[in-house]
Amino acid sequence: MILRNRPGTRPGQHLLEIRGLKTHFATEDGMVHAVDGVDLAIDRGETLGVVGESGCGKTVTALSVLKLIATPPGQIVAGQILWRGRDLVPLSPDEMRSIRSKEIGIVFQEPMTSLNPVYTVGAQIAETVREGKLDELKATRERARREGRLYGIGYAVAVEPSQSNMGYISMLKTGIERERAGQKDGAVACATINIDPLGAISVVGDSVPQGQGHQTALAQIVADQLGVRIEDVVVNLETDTQKDGWSIAAGNYSCRFAPAAASAVHIAAVRLREKLARIAASSLNVPADRVDFGGGKVFARDNPANAQSLHRVAGQAHWSPAGLPDGMAPGLRESVTWSAPELTATTANDEINTSLAYGFGFDFCGVEIDRETGEIRIDKYVTSHDCGTILNPGLADGQIHGSFAAAIGASLYEEFAYADDGSFLSGTFADYLVATAPEMPKLNVLHPVQSPSPFTRLGAKGIAEGNQYSTPVCLANAVADALGRSDITIPLKPARVLEWITPDEPAAARATARSETQTAQGAASMLSGKGSVVVPASPEEVWAGLLDETRLKAALPGCRELKRVGENAFKAVVFLGVGPVRGQFAADVFLCDLDEPRSAVLKGNLSGALGATSGTGHLSLTPVKEGCRLDYNYDVHVSGRVAMIAGRMLDGAARHLIGAFFRNFAKTLARTPPQQAPGFSWSDRLRRLIGMKR
Repeated sequence: MILRNRPGTRPGQHLLEIRGLKTHFATEDGMVHAVDGVDLAIDRGETLGVVGESGCGKTVTALSVLKLIATPPGQIVAGQILWRGRDLVPLSPDEMRSIRSKEIGIVFQEPMTSLNPVYTVGAQIAETVREGKLDELKATRERARREGRLYGIGYAVAVEPSQSNMGYISMLKTGIERERAGQKDGAVACATINIDPLGAISVVGDSVPQGQGHQTALAQIVADQLGVRIEDVVVNLETDTQKDGWSIAAGNYSCRFAPAAASAVHIAAVRLREKLARIAASSLNVPADRVDFGGGKVFARDNPANAQSLHRVAGQAHWSPAGLPDGMAPGLRESVTWSAPELTATTANDEINTSLAYGFGFDFCGVEIDRETGEIRIDKYVTSHDCGTILNPGLADGQIHGSFAAAIGASLYEEFAYADDGSFLSGTFADYLVATAPEMPKLNVLHPVQSPSPFTRLGAKGIAEGNQYSTPVCLANAVADALGRSDITIPLKPARVLEWITPDEPAAARATARSETQTAQGAASMLSGKGSVVVPASPEEVWAGLLDETRLKAALPGCRELKRVGENAFKAVVFLGVGPVRGQFAADVFLCDLDEPRSAVLKGNLSGALGATSGTGHLSLTPVKEGCRLDYNYDVHVSGRVAMIAGRMLDGAARHLIGAFFRNFAKTLARTPPQQAPGFSWSDRLRRLIGMKR
């Protein structure tokens, strides 16, 4: 199988061709169908077409490849599939069930030999569906929808490449330029294992980890070969290029550790084991191929009592080099530089195998969306990975959880936002949100049907990046299912999701998606509202309270300081927040158009680093049986970063803050709480949500 740019591709379209694909698949009747020479085309829009002449089985093959192994390495299936091409038609549900119910084997021809001869993704998907209890999740969705809740299920598959071929760099050059510069291919991994005269074992490698646990895995590999405890092996990965082995491909990236760094260490460990076996064979009086290692000893396989300690055998290579087998060099030090032969150079036709091994991942999840806020709750998430041989289950799960955590941030929170004029709007963590531990949902990790790679020395494939491919797509597909919407954009922020839920909300009452890309100075929103509160005091007492700075300070939400600066004029410092936007503001408040004790106009403005707000409120006082009813209506103009909060959230926050001011003011005039005018406050709604009585 060959990957290459499709001839005639328009700039920016980046179509890929898969040519020379040979497949076989089983149908419901158990018959196996083989198809040779299938050519497929896939672009970044996940549009798939069949290239070349029609042929028996091409439609089924194309659909199998797309649905079961997803896309070429490094790509993901995102969203719905667009069909095109004269040979490609959607299959019936029965045909799809027939394909998915069987184990699909995909056989790839030369020159791309790095893919496994048989890639049994169908069995992995079936096992994940069963073990992950997809049927129960579907029942949960149906129950939620009967109750009127927004609930959806999403799916995603991903092919995860590992151990990059450094030759892909030359794809930037033309064929003539590559000839002049010389070919580039492979990916060299370096490792050294040393056993000193006392039997101490040390390992030096080139993977340069940042907490992924490479030292533990390499110690485990060496300990398994030499029959010692893991803690007896010291691993140092602090590479110094002046004295340690390294090459162009050294480092920690592109999932190179398990396929490359671990392979180099394994080769070195095997060579040391073979050397130690030859040294011990003469004293144990057995052939070298009948020598085993375990428990810190070297012993005869057929007579374990016939043994020597490992450190004594190792000491001979240092203390008695003359007694070593003929032709054996003294000491015990093996340095390995290894590159997989399958990673060949770019061809004259711009063809290259970009990676050594390819893992497979399949995810599904269930999410529920709050109709009022647009917030997404991940109810269940299941992820399964075929990463070949798992070197250490604990480290593998840690890698998956880390990748998943990064993907949650990308899916729900993180976004580079720019204004129309190109200015950057998310340059601080006040604007660029990241996921933290409390935001992490429970992750159900499965490892079904492992298919070891025949091209890495331990059969291991990379696993550290898979969920960063699949999780954003899986969550987006779940939201699409919940809302019945095909056009989904990440990150899935509540403001954006709320617009999808209520697309007909008047523009004046909300900040639209446009506001997320406006400048902090230009973004603006106009809010208005009204309300009333009954105060158990006379209109004259209420009027006097409006001019009392002590009562105003107590009533103003978030007020930290308030002082009179003129007749009926005040300055204040307040701390307020709307959603993730919180900060300190300077406030000016003054009363005008006074008609004592019947009506007044309250004006004010806030200004701070996060934006500015100005507004006007009209107050009227009416005597009632319970005391005085204070009616108010307001218009508020909001600009700056504060205006980048979705309209429904901003409007609700404004209603809450202004309502809180008048309720707090009423409390300062009476020992008993004021009576709320008809309707539910935010606190009432909160009590109802958590089941408390008012």
